[in-house]
Amino acid sequence: MVTITTETGQLDVPALRTATQEIITRAVAKRWPEKETVLGPQSPSVTSYVCRVMVDGEVLIAKYSWLGMSLVSILRGAAGPWENVLEAQRAYVTSADLLTAREAQHLRLLRRLGRPRVCKTAGLCDGVLLTRVAPGATLADELSARPWDTAALLDQVLVELRGLHGPAGAEVLRDAASIIERSVAGVFRRKFGGPAGADYLRSLGADSGLQEFEREQINALLQSAVWRLLKMADGLSARRDTAVFGDLKPEHTFTDGSRLRFIDPAVQWAAGPEPDVAKLLGRSILLALDHPNPAAGRQIVQGVASTLDHYVATQLEREQPRRLREVLVLWLMDTVSILSTCLSAPPGLPLTRQQQFLVTQAPIVAGLVERVSALLVGSLSGARLLDRVLSTIDAAAGSAR
Repeated sequence: MVTITTETGQLDVPALRTATQEIITRAVAKRWPEKETVLGPQSPSVTSYVCRVMVDGEVLIAKYSWLGMSLVSILRGAAGPWENVLEAQRAYVTSADLLTAREAQHLRLLRRLGRPRVCKTAGLCDGVLLTRVAPGATLADELSARPWDTAALLDQVLVELRGLHGPAGAEVLRDAASIIERSVAGVFRRKFGGPAGADYLRSLGADSGLQEFEREQINALLQSAVWRLLKMADGLSARRDTAVFGDLKPEHTFTDGSRLRFIDPAVQWAAGPEPDVAKLLGRSILLALDHPNPAAGRQIVQGVASTLDHYVATQLEREQPRRLREVLVLWLMDTVSILSTCLSAPPGLPLTRQQQFLVTQAPIVAGLVERVSALLVGSLSGARLLDRVLSTIDAAAGSAR
């Protein structure tokens, strides 16, 4: 493990980047000592450190996790000062809790299952997970380019995951070590459920460049939504008999013609596919809000609505209201969590285009979350609730730019 000290003795973005680059460089050289390697720049991410590595002309993806925490949390001091982080990391990379080791296990088990198809693993060395580049374009890019095909694209993803969500997935993955760090409900409770949740909310956006009145508006909206969602969290099913992909973002799904391939699994156990459905559809809604063409954004929203309606309709009739409600609650939880993470990101940490959008359009996203959370505590249910929710999203898609 390298030791890096900054002039101030504090952990910052350049120090973290330098340390991680040295770790990845050493791991790749150890894995392929006779090959020529070139390390690429850091890829935008708020969770793990990710970059491309050229190994004898082949491009690989390198991922490294600091203590299983997000980079934002590490940089904000959640694990203590830099010296404490380095000391804890030495033990972490050799422990059974190592996130990249669990992800490598998930990739191996999913390849055994056969569907969904996942990226190929090139190696795991000193905590650095190396995978091969997935062919094709991301689902996020496809949704932006072909918004009129949103329903078909999203339906295809959920069809691809049926094996994982069914008995075959439960059997193959029964001994998998869960990546609970990516649990939608778990992340939300950790962020907002404890005594420090209120202080965390008040601190959001301090380094984001937002005006103070905007920060106050965002914080007020999120406080209302979080209060409601924490109460609704108790109503989520406690069953854990369905294996779910766990981090099903459009950016983690690649389409190459008619074939799909998935990256970054975070397998967990849930009462049903709802965590995957909620994250996939919720992140697609954020793409709709960010689309430069308002009409295209509305097309994405309509496609999301069609996929959600189809998913609910395939469930047992007596289960449909609960399933719909659970998807909506988890979607809001995930949206609040990623919004708060982006608003907490320190200057200099690379963000994706969508993460930058979340910061600049935070008042609109926070307002959407607050309004939909209010609908969920009202008397509406079933199709009437879904219609109101989708109308609210559609209105937001027309105002966000």
